[in-house]
Amino acid sequence: MSSVRTLATLGRAAREQAKINVRQPLSRMVCVAPQVSDDELRTLLPVLATELNIKHIEIATSGDALVTLEAKPNFRALGKKFGKKTPLAAEAVSKFTSAHLREFLSGVELLVTVDGETHGLDADDLTIVRRASGDLVVEEEHGFFAAIDPTITADLKREGLAREIISRVQRMRKDAGLAVSDRIRLWIGGDALVLEAAAEHHDWIADEVLATEVAVGEELKEPVQMLARQPVDLDGIHADLALTKDE
Repeated sequence: MSSVRTLATLGRAAREQAKINVRQPLSRMVCVAPQVSDDELRTLLPVLATELNIKHIEIATSGDALVTLEAKPNFRALGKKFGKKTPLAAEAVSKFTSAHLREFLSGVELLVTVDGETHGLDADDLTIVRRASGDLVVEEEHGFFAAIDPTITADLKREGLAREIISRVQRMRKDAGLAVSDRIRLWIGGDALVLEAAAEHHDWIADEVLATEVAVGEELKEPVQMLARQPVDLDGIHADLALTKDE
């Protein structure tokens, strides 16, 4: 469970890096949990998927395919060893591959030879930069990796909008002083994407907000007295939400 908490923290950090809030579902995440058996981890993946709102989570044995390592030479530190040959030493350091750098991180000595002069590298001689491979957004800590696919398909977008609608309506219910068990009638208007999302996820929205009726894209019929009405901006997409208590 401790490993799952670490992966959840990294997954949320990856979402923040990609600027995707947790109410927007994502299709896929690849994770690495060192020294944890796949079977033990797999039993807890549904918990992790729910926590991060991810449809499918894959387990990888290492983060090698997720992250590329690059070395940035520290000229000042290298200068103490190589003197006038420092530019050549720095060039050699920058050419180390990901495999070399992973060995270095695991404790294997890296050697640099310039004009017959050889020195082993210390941690101060270079900075290791981690770059995500491919399109995944990766966060790493102590050998744990969480890599999310930031691609948001049309289906995922509509589901995300439905989640946002549910969240906003729940807030409106609370602000209006409704009891948890009170039933409501709900009207949803706004941009085309909002209407599509509300129509597709009509029953789910109704169940979550305890609505006996969800009218999508319909004109409010007077003289219905609204208990609450609110225009909402969902990351640039306009929604108009209104509700009244169902007597």
